[in-house]
Amino acid sequence: MSVNSKTLVLDAGNTALKWTLFDAGEVSQKWTSDTPPDVTPERIIIASVRSAAQTHALQQLLSSTYANISQTQVHTETAVCGVQNSYAEPERLGVDRWLAAISAYRDYGGPCVVVDAGTAIKVEFIDAKGLHLGGYIVPGLELMSSSLVANTARIRFTQAEISANNSIPNSTADAVSQGCLQMALGFLQRIYAQHSEATWLVTGGTGRELMSLLNLPCIMDEHLVAKGAYYVANGR
Repeated sequence: MSVNSKTLVLDAGNTALKWTLFDAGEVSQKWTSDTPPDVTPERIIIASVRSAAQTHALQQLLSSTYANISQTQVHTETAVCGVQNSYAEPERLGVDRWLAAISAYRDYGGPCVVVDAGTAIKVEFIDAKGLHLGGYIVPGLELMSSSLVANTARIRFTQAEISANNSIPNSTADAVSQGCLQMALGFLQRIYAQHSEATWLVTGGTGRELMSLLNLPCIMDEHLVAKGAYYVANGR
Protein backbone atom coordinates (compact mmCIF):
# COMPACT_ATOMS: atom_id res chain seq x y z
CA MET A 1 0.00 0.00 0.00
CA SER A 2 1.37 3.41 -0.95
CA VAL A 3 2.23 5.85 1.83
CA ASN A 4 0.11 8.32 -0.15
CA SER A 5 -3.07 6.38 0.65
CA LYS A 6 -5.60 7.30 3.32
CA THR A 7 -4.67 5.40 6.46
CA LEU A 8 -6.71 5.21 9.66
CA VAL A 9 -4.73 4.56 12.84
CA LEU A 10 -6.56 3.27 15.91
CA ASP A 11 -4.78 3.86 19.23
CA ALA A 12 -6.73 1.69 21.68
CA GLY A 13 -5.71 2.92 25.11
CA ASN A 14 -6.84 1.74 28.51
CA THR A 15 -9.86 4.04 28.65
CA ALA A 16 -10.32 5.65 25.22
CA LEU A 17 -10.20 4.90 21.52
CA LYS A 18 -8.25 7.51 19.55
CA TRP A 19 -8.52 7.61 15.77
CA THR A 20 -6.10 9.45 13.47
CA LEU A 21 -6.50 9.75 9.71
CA PHE A 22 -3.36 10.13 7.61
CA ASP A 23 -3.71 11.49 4.10
CA ALA A 24 -0.63 11.41 1.85
CA GLY A 25 1.54 10.73 4.88
CA GLU A 26 0.27 13.65 6.97
CA VAL A 27 -2.21 13.80 9.84
CA SER A 28 -5.47 15.23 8.51
CA GLN A 29 -8.03 14.50 11.24
CA LYS A 30 -8.23 13.10 14.77
CA TRP A 31 -11.13 11.85 16.92
CA THR A 32 -11.65 10.35 20.36
CA SER A 33 -14.74 8.16 20.15
CA ASP A 34 -16.01 4.71 21.09
CA THR A 35 -17.26 4.26 17.52
CA PRO A 36 -15.28 4.34 14.26
CA PRO A 37 -15.32 7.68 12.40
CA ASP A 38 -17.30 8.20 9.22
CA VAL A 39 -14.37 8.04 6.81
CA THR A 40 -13.27 5.79 3.96
CA PRO A 41 -9.73 4.59 4.63
CA GLU A 42 -7.70 2.42 2.30
CA ARG A 43 -6.10 0.60 5.21
CA ILE A 44 -6.23 0.47 9.02
CA ILE A 45 -3.40 0.27 11.55
CA ILE A 46 -4.13 -0.86 15.10
CA ALA A 47 -2.04 -0.18 18.21
CA SER A 48 -3.71 -1.67 21.28
CA VAL A 49 -2.74 -2.02 24.93
CA ARG A 50 -5.99 -3.87 25.62
CA SER A 51 -6.38 -7.60 26.20
CA ALA A 52 -6.32 -10.03 23.31
CA ALA A 53 -10.08 -10.54 23.61
CA GLN A 54 -10.80 -6.81 23.67
CA THR A 55 -8.51 -6.20 20.71
CA HIS A 56 -10.17 -8.99 18.75
CA ALA A 57 -13.56 -7.39 19.41
CA LEU A 58 -12.21 -4.10 18.05
CA GLN A 59 -10.92 -5.87 14.94
CA GLN A 60 -14.38 -7.34 14.38
CA LEU A 61 -15.93 -3.90 14.80
CA LEU A 62 -13.54 -2.51 12.22
CA SER A 63 -14.27 -5.36 9.81
CA SER A 64 -18.00 -4.72 10.04
CA THR A 65 -17.59 -0.95 9.68
CA TYR A 66 -14.97 -0.94 6.93
CA ALA A 67 -15.65 -4.03 4.85
CA ASN A 68 -12.70 -5.49 2.93
CA ILE A 69 -10.23 -2.91 4.28
CA SER A 70 -6.92 -4.44 5.33
CA GLN A 71 -5.92 -4.25 9.00
CA THR A 72 -2.39 -4.27 10.38
CA GLN A 73 -1.70 -4.55 14.11
CA VAL A 74 1.65 -3.16 15.25
CA HIS A 75 3.53 -4.65 18.19
CA THR A 76 6.55 -3.81 20.29
CA GLU A 77 9.76 -5.12 18.73
CA THR A 78 13.46 -5.37 19.53
CA ALA A 79 14.37 -2.66 17.03
CA VAL A 80 12.59 -0.75 14.27
CA CYS A 81 12.77 2.65 12.57
CA GLY A 82 16.17 3.37 14.11
CA VAL A 83 15.04 2.82 17.71
CA GLN A 84 16.40 0.02 19.91
CA ASN A 85 14.42 -1.54 22.77
CA SER A 86 16.45 -2.00 25.97
CA TYR A 87 13.94 -4.30 27.70
CA ALA A 88 15.21 -7.84 28.38
CA GLU A 89 11.79 -9.00 27.16
CA PRO A 90 11.00 -6.38 24.48
CA GLU A 91 7.35 -7.41 24.10
CA ARG A 92 6.67 -6.37 27.70
CA LEU A 93 7.16 -2.71 26.86
CA GLY A 94 3.70 -1.27 26.18
CA VAL A 95 3.15 -0.67 22.49
CA ASP A 96 1.95 2.89 23.13
CA ARG A 97 5.21 3.69 24.93
CA TRP A 98 7.22 2.06 22.16
CA LEU A 99 5.46 3.93 19.36
CA ALA A 100 5.75 7.28 21.13
CA ALA A 101 9.49 6.70 21.51
CA ILE A 102 9.85 5.82 17.80
CA SER A 103 7.94 8.90 16.67
CA ALA A 104 9.83 11.18 19.06
CA TYR A 105 13.24 10.00 17.91
CA ARG A 106 12.36 9.96 14.21
CA ASP A 107 10.85 13.45 14.22
CA TYR A 108 12.95 15.25 16.83
CA GLY A 109 16.14 13.25 17.37
CA GLY A 110 17.77 12.43 20.67
CA PRO A 111 18.34 12.61 23.47
CA CYS A 112 14.68 13.18 24.19
CA VAL A 113 12.16 12.65 26.96
CA VAL A 114 8.54 11.75 26.13
CA VAL A 115 5.75 12.53 28.59
CA ASP A 116 2.43 10.85 27.82
CA ALA A 117 -0.13 11.99 30.40
CA GLY A 118 -3.37 10.08 30.19
CA THR A 119 -4.85 7.36 32.40
CA ALA A 120 -1.26 6.87 33.52
CA ILE A 121 1.60 9.34 33.27
CA LYS A 122 4.38 7.67 31.32
CA VAL A 123 7.87 9.11 30.86
CA GLU A 124 10.24 7.61 28.27
CA PHE A 125 13.95 8.26 27.71
CA ILE A 126 15.63 7.90 24.31
CA ASP A 127 19.34 8.62 23.91
CA ALA A 128 21.20 10.30 21.05
CA LYS A 129 21.69 6.96 19.25
CA GLY A 130 18.05 5.90 19.37
CA LEU A 131 18.24 3.55 22.35
CA HIS A 132 15.05 3.53 24.39
CA LEU A 133 16.57 3.49 27.86
CA GLY A 134 13.33 2.79 29.74
CA GLY A 135 11.03 5.03 31.71
CA TYR A 136 8.49 5.52 34.46
CA ILE A 137 4.77 4.81 34.83
CA VAL A 138 2.71 6.47 37.56
CA PRO A 139 -1.05 6.94 37.98
CA GLY A 140 -2.62 9.83 36.09
CA LEU A 141 -4.58 12.55 37.89
CA GLU A 142 -7.99 10.88 37.65
CA LEU A 143 -6.61 7.45 38.54
CA MET A 144 -4.83 8.84 41.61
CA SER A 145 -7.92 10.56 42.94
CA SER A 146 -10.33 7.70 42.16
CA SER A 147 -7.99 5.19 43.82
CA LEU A 148 -7.77 7.34 46.95
CA VAL A 149 -11.54 7.73 47.13
CA ALA A 150 -12.16 4.02 46.48
CA ASN A 151 -9.75 2.87 49.16
CA THR A 152 -10.45 5.41 51.89
CA ALA A 153 -13.73 4.92 53.74
CA ARG A 154 -14.53 8.50 54.69
CA ILE A 155 -13.33 10.42 51.63
CA ARG A 156 -16.38 11.13 49.50
CA PHE A 157 -17.03 13.97 47.05
CA THR A 158 -18.34 14.72 43.58
CA GLN A 159 -16.60 16.47 40.72
CA ALA A 160 -18.91 19.45 41.24
CA GLU A 161 -17.33 20.05 44.65
CA ILE A 162 -13.88 20.68 43.16
CA SER A 163 -13.15 24.39 42.92
CA ALA A 164 -10.73 26.36 40.75
CA ASN A 165 -9.07 27.75 43.86
CA ASN A 166 -5.29 27.16 43.83
CA SER A 167 -4.71 28.21 47.45
CA ILE A 168 -4.29 25.74 50.30
CA PRO A 169 -7.28 23.38 49.98
CA ASN A 170 -10.01 23.81 52.60
CA SER A 171 -12.41 21.12 51.38
CA THR A 172 -12.02 17.38 50.94
CA ALA A 173 -12.61 17.58 47.19
CA ASP A 174 -9.92 20.21 46.72
CA ALA A 175 -7.57 18.44 49.13
CA VAL A 176 -7.68 15.33 46.94
CA SER A 177 -7.64 17.01 43.52
CA GLN A 178 -4.94 19.56 44.39
CA GLY A 179 -2.92 16.95 46.26
CA CYS A 180 -2.88 14.61 43.27
CA LEU A 181 -1.95 17.50 40.98
CA GLN A 182 0.96 18.49 43.21
CA MET A 183 2.22 14.89 43.24
CA ALA A 184 2.18 14.74 39.44
CA LEU A 185 3.88 18.11 39.13
CA GLY A 186 6.53 17.21 41.65
CA PHE A 187 7.25 13.95 39.83
CA LEU A 188 7.73 15.71 36.50
CA GLN A 189 9.70 18.62 37.95
CA ARG A 190 12.15 16.24 39.62
CA ILE A 191 12.70 14.32 36.38
CA TYR A 192 13.16 17.55 34.44
CA ALA A 193 15.84 18.69 36.89
CA GLN A 194 17.75 15.48 36.14
CA HIS A 195 17.25 15.51 32.34
CA SER A 196 16.86 19.13 31.31
CA GLU A 197 19.43 18.77 28.52
CA ALA A 198 17.08 16.54 26.50
CA THR A 199 14.31 17.65 24.18
CA TRP A 200 11.02 17.24 26.02
CA LEU A 201 7.98 16.06 24.05
CA VAL A 202 4.53 15.98 25.59
CA THR A 203 1.32 14.20 24.57
CA GLY A 204 -1.80 12.82 26.24
CA GLY A 205 -4.99 14.34 27.61
CA THR A 206 -3.50 16.19 30.59
CA GLY A 207 0.00 16.74 29.23
CA ARG A 208 -0.55 20.34 28.18
CA GLU A 209 -2.10 21.27 31.54
CA LEU A 210 0.73 19.75 33.56
CA MET A 211 3.55 21.27 31.53
CA SER A 212 1.92 24.71 31.41
CA LEU A 213 1.67 24.73 35.20
CA LEU A 214 5.35 23.81 35.44
CA ASN A 215 6.27 26.38 32.77
CA LEU A 216 9.02 24.13 31.43
CA PRO A 217 10.24 24.21 27.81
CA CYS A 218 8.70 21.39 25.79
CA ILE A 219 7.15 20.52 22.45
CA MET A 220 3.49 19.52 22.41
CA ASP A 221 2.75 16.74 19.91
CA GLU A 222 -0.62 15.05 20.33
CA HIS A 223 0.07 12.62 17.47
CA LEU A 224 3.17 10.82 18.78
CA VAL A 225 1.61 7.37 19.22
CA ALA A 226 -0.37 7.51 15.96
CA LYS A 227 2.67 8.68 13.99
CA GLY A 228 4.78 5.94 15.54
CA ALA A 229 2.24 3.33 14.41
CA TYR A 230 2.21 4.83 10.93
CA TYR A 231 6.01 4.80 10.69
CA VAL A 232 6.28 1.20 11.86
CA ALA A 233 3.60 -0.05 9.49
CA ASN A 234 5.34 1.71 6.61
CA GLY A 235 8.81 0.55 7.61
CA ARG A 236 9.96 4.16 7.95
